[in-house]
Amino acid sequence: MAHTTAVKSTPNYLYLILLAGFILAVWLGSSFFSLPSKEAGVASQCDLHQQRCTVQIGEATLSLEIQPRPIQSMTPFNYHVQIDGVEASNVLINLQGSEMFMGINQTALTAVKGQPGTFTGSGQLAVCTTGEMLWRLTVAAETTAGPLNTWFEFRAK
Repeated sequence: MAHTTAVKSTPNYLYLILLAGFILAVWLGSSFFSLPSKEAGVASQCDLHQQRCTVQIGEATLSLEIQPRPIQSMTPFNYHVQIDGVEASNVLINLQGSEMFMGINQTALTAVKGQPGTFTGSGQLAVCTTGEMLWRLTVAAETTAGPLNTWFEFRAK
């Protein structure tokens, strides 16, 4: 008497569900980790080495200052962000090398007590082997009007 065993195969719809889930995860991940578009409010004409930079985004005004100046690699510096026009929280700075990957460099800023809309933190740029690097600094905040995102570019040695 012959004994046979039935082999269960995975239904095709399970593969389709897994594929759709993977595509959705990639799309959401790329949206979450991508840089904001230029329409998000870039202060391209402002030089962070010389002054505080301010950008208007809808009803909000965001100012960024980095001290000490000039901004240099491997030199600790302080961020000062002021957000007016909306109530803000959870402010995050993300630094990325525009010309090459320089690792993850994020700083969560702290709200300054008694100064609404004021956030501070400290950071440092990694050393670039080419001598000078174009950096993109992204500021992201949660506000009462929705997410606020902008970016600034500057060169540092």
